[in-house]
Amino acid sequence: MDASITHIRPRFSFELREPQPQVLRRVQKALDHCGGDFTCTLIDNHLILDIPINDRHYWSPQLSLRIEADEFEENLTHVKGLIGPRPAVWTLFVFFYFAIGTIGLFIALWGFSIWMLGEFSHYIWALPIAFAINLTAYRAGKIGERLGHDQVEVLKDFVRGVIDPPPQHQ
Repeated sequence: MDASITHIRPRFSFELREPQPQVLRRVQKALDHCGGDFTCTLIDNHLILDIPINDRHYWSPQLSLRIEADEFEENLTHVKGLIGPRPAVWTLFVFFYFAIGTIGLFIALWGFSIWMLGEFSHYIWALPIAFAINLTAYRAGKIGERLGHDQVEVLKDFVRGVIDPPPQHQ
């Protein structure tokens, strides 16, 4: 299991040989014992786990975890998760890439049209400039991943703790 959640934006999936209600109780118990380490939203079988507001920054990650019962086997539960940026961060970057790319493309096409008519146009440079701006945004995202790395590890440790709970001493 560890090998499947070792990179920065891990998407993972595994099965547990327990019924879904028991896994959900274990997750709830782990959340109760973690104190104020997380902000949690649990809706049916979908858990969204955030870093607390006091520790949160723009690049803080979010854990989205789905815990689903197997439709054929009663004592089998599928757990699927994703640790990544909050939706607002993704939306901003997708909008930025699309807007800059589209604007750069259309200005460059206009420049190429003028150039094809035999005139010189500086608008041709819009495409490489748009590419450079998007590359800068990509690098900013990579820097943000590094800034959120420690918090990603905290979320990974939570998942590992729920999957492999420490042995109970009696």
